[in-house]
Amino acid sequence: MRRLAQMITKKMKNIGLGLVVSLSCVQALALETQIINETESAEISQSKIPVFGEALFRGAFKDQPFSGFNPDYRITIGDQINLQLWGAYSFSASIPVDPKGNIFVPEVGPVHVAGVKNGELNDFVLRHVKRVFKNNVQAYANLEASQPVKVFVTGYVKKPGLYNGFSSDSILYYLDSAGGIDEESGSFVDIKVMRQGDKLQSVNLYHFLVEGVMPALQLRNGDVVVVGARKGSVTVEGDVQQAAQMEFLGPYTQLAEILLISKPDPQANFARITQAINGIQEANYLPLDKALKERLYPGAQIELVRDNDVKSISVKVSGELNGPATYILPYGSTLDELLVQLSFRDNADQESIQLYRKSVADKQRAALERSLDALQMEVLTRQPNTDLEKAAQKDNAMMIQNFIAQARKAEPRGQVVIANNSNAPSMLLEDGDELVVPLKSSTVSIVGEVIFPTSLVYSKRRTLEEYIELAGGFANNANQKELVILHLDGTINRIDGSDFDNHLGERLRPGDEIMVMPKISSSELQVTKDITEILYRIAVGTAAVLSF
Repeated sequence: MRRLAQMITKKMKNIGLGLVVSLSCVQALALETQIINETESAEISQSKIPVFGEALFRGAFKDQPFSGFNPDYRITIGDQINLQLWGAYSFSASIPVDPKGNIFVPEVGPVHVAGVKNGELNDFVLRHVKRVFKNNVQAYANLEASQPVKVFVTGYVKKPGLYNGFSSDSILYYLDSAGGIDEESGSFVDIKVMRQGDKLQSVNLYHFLVEGVMPALQLRNGDVVVVGARKGSVTVEGDVQQAAQMEFLGPYTQLAEILLISKPDPQANFARITQAINGIQEANYLPLDKALKERLYPGAQIELVRDNDVKSISVKVSGELNGPATYILPYGSTLDELLVQLSFRDNADQESIQLYRKSVADKQRAALERSLDALQMEVLTRQPNTDLEKAAQKDNAMMIQNFIAQARKAEPRGQVVIANNSNAPSMLLEDGDELVVPLKSSTVSIVGEVIFPTSLVYSKRRTLEEYIELAGGFANNANQKELVILHLDGTINRIDGSDFDNHLGERLRPGDEIMVMPKISSSELQVTKDITEILYRIAVGTAAVLSF
């Protein structure tokens, strides 16, 4: 077999490994796989994803001071009150609220209006006037201008400083006066208004951007608006109404919360999530309804897609490699295009690269279920001829039913064998594939029906019989006529008992598993054959020996 390392250095142009979907020694244990039709690859857009809200301060808030007043605005020192009296006594003037919070009404005296809501000001002043003028005098009072103030704006804004305005101006006016939030380093969700060293209000501008909600603040001279550092963020793109980098508070968020801000396209039904968790990069491709509750950590990348509009795939890699744990590749990428990007460590066994695929595991699972269903049907429908056969069949059926229940729990690995063939470099990768590069091994494992399943140092001089003896010998239920050798690359050899005391050459290699299968006790030849094939299918597909 040509070394994969040599193929990589030569870029595998005309050389390669093929996809082995059957083993010549036993077709019944064939590993099923799927080859995607070759299509033109689509490159993922590399354009910069904007920060959500970065366009907010292009609206020139600083050029539009707020001249109107909401009913909940509370009168404060320095505000200008327009007061008019008419009837038996006439008066009209603009009166400032003095340092004590009063306005002076002729013939009435000082009226304390500081703290009165704007919507209640007229009735409040009229009540005081009526205490002096019982009849024939009416009053009208309204807020004409709020107090001029100077507010500090600092933190992660473009031009920190002290800015003039009015107490009724919104926080957006002052932020815009300071050049807006620095989208590279400033936070849109962590803004504080401080007064004399104490926090007066926390502001999350996402509430304004999405819902139009802005807290009603009355600023005073010397108040400080502080923009905090940018918090954790995730990037969402693809089939969304607005691709953006989204901030969030806390150690993590959920996709459902992100999509409240960046609305998904109605046709989007899958989410590709790539993120680092505990230093390990992970990638998942999930139906959108399942992805909504996924925890998202800072730096996560989310792409919403339609299941018929996939532009990229993610492939996990692990083992003796340096570099990323997940590769995002254009749809239609080949194994060759992935391998040339990998950086192998010195101890990597490049001849035994393993590829695992969910669609193959699903097919192996379906094939196993079909075999188990057929076995169960055969056992349940067999008719005994005598009472003796009836009693024996009952015990036999119970034993087989227990075996079937145990076998249904087996989880196929979905390994695609890429050794000993010349076409693997051109095979198309699927989303969710996992590539494992094992460590060069110097041991051989003996598992299954032996006294002491163990691992032993590999030696070319030892025979299978000697390895089995070093594992304590065969267990009582062992099949001593044949065993299976499972190689790291996924290929297998079934070894006849006549070869147990012979040297096997290349049929036994470092890293192999010697799998001693259980002996089948059944009075029916066909049942014995069926169970045997199922046992071997499970052993090869799961790298584990199932007891019978």
